[in-house]
Amino acid sequence: MRISIFVKTFMILLISFSLVFFLSMFFSYRRFSPLYIEENINSVKSSILDSVQLLQNGSSLSDTSLVDLSSETSFIRFNNTGLEEAIGPSYLSENDVVDFVIAIYDNPETVKDGALTYNVNLIDDIYHINYIYQFELGDYLIIYTKIQSLQNVDRVLNQINLTQSIVVFLAIVLLSVVISLNISRPIKQISLYAKDISALKFTKKLTLKRRDEFKDLISSLNEMTFNLKKSYSELNEANRKLSSDIDFEKEQEEKKKHLIMTINHEIKTPLAVMKGMIEGMIDGVGRYKDRDKYLKELLNQITVIEQITQDFTYSLKLEDKMKKGNQCQTSIILQAFGPLEELAKLHLIKIDKEIDDQMILMNDELFIILTTNLVKNAILYSQDKFVTIKGYVEEGNFIFTVKNKGEIPESELTKIFESFYRASATDPKKSGSGLGLFIVKQIADLYGYTYKIFNDNGYVIAKVMIPIKK
Repeated sequence: MRISIFVKTFMILLISFSLVFFLSMFFSYRRFSPLYIEENINSVKSSILDSVQLLQNGSSLSDTSLVDLSSETSFIRFNNTGLEEAIGPSYLSENDVVDFVIAIYDNPETVKDGALTYNVNLIDDIYHINYIYQFELGDYLIIYTKIQSLQNVDRVLNQINLTQSIVVFLAIVLLSVVISLNISRPIKQISLYAKDISALKFTKKLTLKRRDEFKDLISSLNEMTFNLKKSYSELNEANRKLSSDIDFEKEQEEKKKHLIMTINHEIKTPLAVMKGMIEGMIDGVGRYKDRDKYLKELLNQITVIEQITQDFTYSLKLEDKMKKGNQCQTSIILQAFGPLEELAKLHLIKIDKEIDDQMILMNDELFIILTTNLVKNAILYSQDKFVTIKGYVEEGNFIFTVKNKGEIPESELTKIFESFYRASATDPKKSGSGLGLFIVKQIADLYGYTYKIFNDNGYVIAKVMIPIKK
């Protein structure tokens, strides 16, 4: 059975305070009457001892402090010659003195304190206290006194104690409630706060107006919650990134599988042609008797395969080259345009280029691959003798554009970035591997940058937007 800390604290305090109070009442009640009698006895004993020296020096009883005692006290000086002096009420006759002395000495409850002997008897609610001080053998001072018992006083005290006990008990209950609430309330709030934390609810903040140890505890809990919230957020972010990375890796693996299957299909055709050509030349049959002519065609087929494998190798290594925080100068593409210039001359095309030198957020090798593929594609498919290349800054981005004469059918604009897709060319010899724009798409997608190819008044424009370093 679960018992709340408030109930436990309240019961402990109530029982503890009540026990202390009632035990103190009990002991004070039990000690009140005996203490009252003891005080009277000690008072008389003190007066007797103070007066002994005076009496021995011949002073009368009336000249000592004994006369200041209760009016119910009788004093008798008795020696062998008889009653020498007596003051106070006459409780004893001269004939009864000897028997009185003998009775005191024979009483087993009599207390002997040096020369002083006394005993106490309770008769009819009255305490009879008898003292005998022996100066020497046959010379005695006899004191006989009566004290009313405290039964009536006890009854009054009991009534007072009963009323006092009720009031004190109610005060104890109230005090126990206040103390219990003071202890249990913050503990309950801390418990609820801890349950929220265990449920990963970090929206609340624990606030308690305390100036004791609870203040330090609350401060520590709030700090712990902040650290847990931060760690939990970082863990979620790490899990999200890991999940995203896993999905990305799966997607890339699927793309690679698809690409490999496509390449396998693309290479089969030129290989089959090459095999047929070689077999015809070996056998010397038909049109393949002219080996010199068809060896050149065979070399062209080998070049196609070589280009496909080279572009395929680039495509597989793109992810390895891309690193977070990559940056490079745009001017590096000017150094890589040598082979493109030669290709342009081969096709009787002039390249007009204007490139701003900027620091961009991209790997230098990937930037060269992306730009050269776009320029190469423009050279192969241009319908006039000019290709225009521009690189400029606009709204915080480096805009790289390649422009050539021509027009791509609208139905093909959405397909040209697919692997091994080749747009129609005016010269079949200009057809590429079909991976150039696919590689451009892969690089741009790795970084999440915008890229597009569109028709513009008889021209084809390729555009890529790359953020510059700020």
